[in-house]
Amino acid sequence: MNSEILANDVQEFINDNLNNDIHKILLSKSKFPEVSSRELVEQIESKLKAKSKLPTWFSTDNIYYPNKLNLSQTSSEITADYKTTLVNGNIIIDLTAGFGVDSLAFSKKMNHVIHIDKNEDLSKIAQHNFKQLGAVNIECIAADGLEFIKKINNPIDWIFIDPSRRDKDNKKVYYLSDCEPNVVSNMDLLLEKSTNILIKTGPLLDLKSGLKELTHVKEIHVVAVNNDVKEILWLIEKKYKNEPLIKTLNYKTETVQEFEFHLREEQITDTHYSKPLGYIYEPNAAILKSGAFKTIAKKFNLYKIHANSHLYTNDQLIDFPGRIFKVENIHDYSKKSFKKLGIKKANITIRNFPDSVLKIRKKLDIKDGGEIYLFCTTDMEQNLVIISCLQIFQDH
Repeated sequence: MNSEILANDVQEFINDNLNNDIHKILLSKSKFPEVSSRELVEQIESKLKAKSKLPTWFSTDNIYYPNKLNLSQTSSEITADYKTTLVNGNIIIDLTAGFGVDSLAFSKKMNHVIHIDKNEDLSKIAQHNFKQLGAVNIECIAADGLEFIKKINNPIDWIFIDPSRRDKDNKKVYYLSDCEPNVVSNMDLLLEKSTNILIKTGPLLDLKSGLKELTHVKEIHVVAVNNDVKEILWLIEKKYKNEPLIKTLNYKTETVQEFEFHLREEQITDTHYSKPLGYIYEPNAAILKSGAFKTIAKKFNLYKIHANSHLYTNDQLIDFPGRIFKVENIHDYSKKSFKKLGIKKANITIRNFPDSVLKIRKKLDIKDGGEIYLFCTTDMEQNLVIISCLQIFQDH
């Protein structure tokens, strides 16, 4: 941590250059002897990224930012604040706290937060930022999280852990047991120190794979922002043996789309099929990630177009946690058939379809964009079809 970055004139330079060409700054000699051009650019890039992701941090003076790669791996304020609804009590330990976005959120709900990170620089940066943000109940300790809790004798209400999804060679890993630290092999230790464990994993982790590796899973929360799955949260409770509840959330500009179910429901629910009717319903990304393909249809009285398409239909317009489209035309996947529609520009989505979007555009001579949406999919009779639609925008 270079404390000279926090000097008033350096901070003023950073703020004055948020909208300027960073390449010019990078290639120019720094006007500050103790701060390099690269350090200036790192601060500018990260602060710009924080503007939408971490608005509280962005609007606070003298925040010290890590590089933009490190910042990209942190929670957003939206997802960090959601985690506070899952915890309660007196003490929470953030075992892999990093920049400290989640720790700051927890400090608004818990009496005492212990921020642990083995990177001494990140620990110092977090400590400085918490002071700037007015968080007085966060204790920062530079240490290995697992080694730290081994020495704790007092009960802890919650342990939060966000294991790194990269190995020692900085390559992405996809199984929990390959993440660092390994929460699977250390679960007994974690549950020895606390009854409640909250684990954050990336959106690529398969839920069934996670359930095979983890024990005592009480709830799984799939969290999306603007239809982009950001993280999966695993709530572990000591001695819990029942079926986990799966909750999905999709944060939109003004509202949150929520849906929940149990895996058992998905397994025993029957599926009903139909050719495309008056409306097409596309579940949001959090629901699709959760695998609630049958239960979403049952709850909203919808038909599936095909077992593997995950598009739904009926003749009624209903409130739905996802996108809704009014069907205009249905055609076979052939240039001759499609030509009758006279469509030259459209948004294309493929579901359970053999050709890529690029190949479809070339074959049908369609440009990207416009108000028309084309769903290229397979129907219940195994026919390749193109469903031409107009999106219906919900007012909430």
